[in-house]
Amino acid sequence: MSEINKMNFLLPNKLETNTSSQSAKTDDKVDFSAMLKDALKDVNDAQLTADDAVQKVLSGENKDIHSTMIALQKADVSLKMMLEVRNKIMDAYQEIMRTQV
Repeated sequence: MSEINKMNFLLPNKLETNTSSQSAKTDDKVDFSAMLKDALKDVNDAQLTADDAVQKVLSGENKDIHSTMIALQKADVSLKMMLEVRNKIMDAYQEIMRTQV
């Protein structure tokens, strides 16, 4: 079985993969709740960065509208991704609860 690496929902290029150490470390355990908390923190940070960029453009402190729009799109995409992950987790939970024992 392959090891589940830390997932970062903010940007796909920040996804860390250790292909050389994957086969050597099969006994390591992954803390799912910590992984979700880190992902939520990253999404929140993206939202705060986008809000800060908008405030700087509105106050005239920053004239670069392109970087502001990029920050807004990153925040939007990361939030949508996190919502889809939440929906999948809720679907899995509901499926488990429907399982008859």
